[in-house]
Amino acid sequence: MRIMGRPRALFAVLTTGVLLAGCGAGPSQVDSAAIVGDRSVPLEAVQQEIGWLLDNSPDAQQAQQQRKLDLNARMVVDGRIQHELITIAAQREGLRADPVQVNELIERSGGAAAIAPRVNTSADRVPEFVSDFLLTQQLGAKYAGTLSVDVVGTVITEESPGSTAKDQALALAKKIAEQPERAGEVISESNYRVLDQPLSVAATQGEQGGAEALPGSALFGAKPGTVVAVQPSQQQAGWLVALVKGRNTATPAPQTPIAPDSEAVYQLGKRLLQPIAEELGVRVNPRYGVWDVASMSVLPNADEATGYQFPAKAVQPLRP
Repeated sequence: MRIMGRPRALFAVLTTGVLLAGCGAGPSQVDSAAIVGDRSVPLEAVQQEIGWLLDNSPDAQQAQQQRKLDLNARMVVDGRIQHELITIAAQREGLRADPVQVNELIERSGGAAAIAPRVNTSADRVPEFVSDFLLTQQLGAKYAGTLSVDVVGTVITEESPGSTAKDQALALAKKIAEQPERAGEVISESNYRVLDQPLSVAATQGEQGGAEALPGSALFGAKPGTVVAVQPSQQQAGWLVALVKGRNTATPAPQTPIAPDSEAVYQLGKRLLQPIAEELGVRVNPRYGVWDVASMSVLPNADEATGYQFPAKAVQPLRP
């Protein structure tokens, strides 16, 4: 049985009833699985977590037999990195996961030993993992009804031999990054339709064609003055290219707020960790892969990316 991605696996486990209600100073990369700012994710702890999965998870055992255990390892490191980031975000935002609720969720979902293999972590880490999940959900819910980004961009769906949508998106993104003050003109000159308007989280939930995945994309995590090229849905061929001109978190969106316990809210919460990741810096031990800020995850290599970011050339100040 294929191991599910962490967010969807955790929803499947916990949404039954109750949820519906280096050198120099600093940590060393040698004995760290990852480093977030000045916080180390100990290599030994990650290895112990993987060892627990090999002893208790049929999926992990099967992955080892198929020589695909690296996927499990990256998911373990992902969870550890997110723990560091959400801990910092919770401190800054004044968020708190109720220990009573955490324990209730664990018990009503079959206990830590039953949950752990389904979310790819060890039993002793389940309380921390569930707490991180709730905090990430709280963070997303806090901004789901107000966050919008002011963008100028386009969606590329048509392909031709030797020119995939991804190829076109990357080429266009680089052009826009070189001439951000002419973003709309660059898009028009490239024969694409121009999108120039604020885009809210709530608005994407009523769209089709993969737009519902946008809250978890770099579009809502990138700082102003960044050009993003993202594939909102791997089930869709289209790529979104957009210059982020500004972010607004103060004005409520006119659309009906999305459910606070939805997967979209969780994915938004995870995406809102991006500014912290960029501020502090995230480094991953090469044995596990590379950190990709566009996907906010550990990838086996840079070629696996489904999103890219390019800093726009500072020709003139962009709108705040």
